Amino acid sequence: MTFRARLLLAFLALALIPIAVMTLFTLDRLGRSLRLWSTPGVEHALEGALETGKTALGRMEATVLARADAWSPSIPAGALDVARGARARADLGAAGLDFMQIYRREGALWRLEEELRPPGVLGVAGVDLSGEIAAALRADRLLRSPRGALAAAAALGTDRALVVGMLLPPDYFEKLARVGEGVDYYHRFGVVRDVSRTYIWLLVAALVAVLGLAAIWASNALARGMTRPLSRLGEAVERVAAGDLGARVQPGGAREVVALGNRFNAMTERLGAAQEALRQAEREAAWREVAQRLAHEFKNILTPMSLSLHRLKRRSGAVAEEHRGAVDESVLALVSGVEQLARLAEQFSQYARLPEPRFERLDLERLAREAVRLHEREEVSLRVEGQGPLWIRGDGLLLARAIHNLVLNACEASPAGGTVEVLSSASGGEVVVEVLDRGPGVAPEVRERMFEPYVSTKRRGSGLGLSLVRDIAVQHRGTITLEDREGGGARARLAIPRAEDLDEGPTA
Repeated sequence: MTFRARLLLAFLALALIPIAVMTLFTLDRLGRSLRLWSTPGVEHALEGALETGKTALGRMEATVLARADAWSPSIPAGALDVARGARARADLGAAGLDFMQIYRREGALWRLEEELRPPGVLGVAGVDLSGEIAAALRADRLLRSPRGALAAAAALGTDRALVVGMLLPPDYFEKLARVGEGVDYYHRFGVVRDVSRTYIWLLVAALVAVLGLAAIWASNALARGMTRPLSRLGEAVERVAAGDLGARVQPGGAREVVALGNRFNAMTERLGAAQEALRQAEREAAWREVAQRLAHEFKNILTPMSLSLHRLKRRSGAVAEEHRGAVDESVLALVSGVEQLARLAEQFSQYARLPEPRFERLDLERLAREAVRLHEREEVSLRVEGQGPLWIRGDGLLLARAIHNLVLNACEASPAGGTVEVLSSASGGEVVVEVLDRGPGVAPEVRERMFEPYVSTKRRGSGLGLSLVRDIAVQHRGTITLEDREGGGARARLAIPRAEDLDEGPTA
């Protein structure tokens, strides 16, 4: 399993496990709440209360209707006398009723004419039902007054009516209606509960699906963000393993991954520099071997040639007078050519085996002046400037050879009548010798390779002068640069560490 897959599974587990726990907890609490709402005892209690209330109301209605029908024939046309009134009160008490009323119709309205109460309830305030009699007589003869009375009416002829009933709490009928509404609501809630349970399950399932998809997307994004830099780093490592030391990564992601990418880039950069240094060393070793072989072959050839030319020169007197001048001229030309080849062979030999430097305390400014004195040329003038003693630790012979080569190159590059400047100065922790000319400058085709062996733009040059200068500078832990000069010409800059800054011995 890949690292990215492992991270994805880990992130999903961290995200989905809490979601699953919260989902189960929510569904459990919701189920418990619904079960509490649908407790069978509550439903039975409500139905029992409603049934009890309806039964009691029915019995009371039957009682008042029966009493009204039973007493109406005995009511006289006029007012009740004392005996009949007493008997009527006794009948009310025996029947459990609270009042008896006689109403008389006056036009379209009814007016309370007489009211009787059973013994013991004289202090109860009366209830005037005159506004409800007409409607009751036309319907079921029952009067359900919201003011707290249940009564029944019986006609006493055309203009009188008997009403008997009982007093109830003022909100009795309202409470009984609310119980009925509660039972009806509870029945409807059962249907809604079943539908809601299904809806809630679907809603929770959809929510879990959305959260799950969001968790998968977020986990994939996090895993991809964490593994992408590692994947790029792995690809770069494979390129390095294949030999591409120029492979680099763009550091990104977590701070540790960024640090790892920076270290990888630094490592490949050092490996590239080491590989380039190794290649340079291999090239130089190959060139030195070639130079050594050339110097050896040149010396093997030039030695007998030199001996032969000396013998010819000694015997030139034996040549006829008319041919002696031509022979002497030819011999001198051959001797000059052999000497030039010998110097070339010596350069090859020096490059092939540069001697180990012998370090001593030197004044580089004085050493530069002494090296310039060897270059007295009529066609080029030399100007030397310095800032006084510039002390270094170095090999005077090698440094003089390096400055000699730089001045020689500047003189050969300068036009007739030109001036070569040799400037020495101190710059920071270095002592610098600059050689400036007004020649053609650095040729673009050799700008990147001008310190390599056998690279030269001169027809008679060996291409070893600047290579020797570079090697001598490296032996002294210095640097050599060659660049175009402003206004035309070239500037060679040889920098050597000052004596007080060169604490350790140099490396060859």
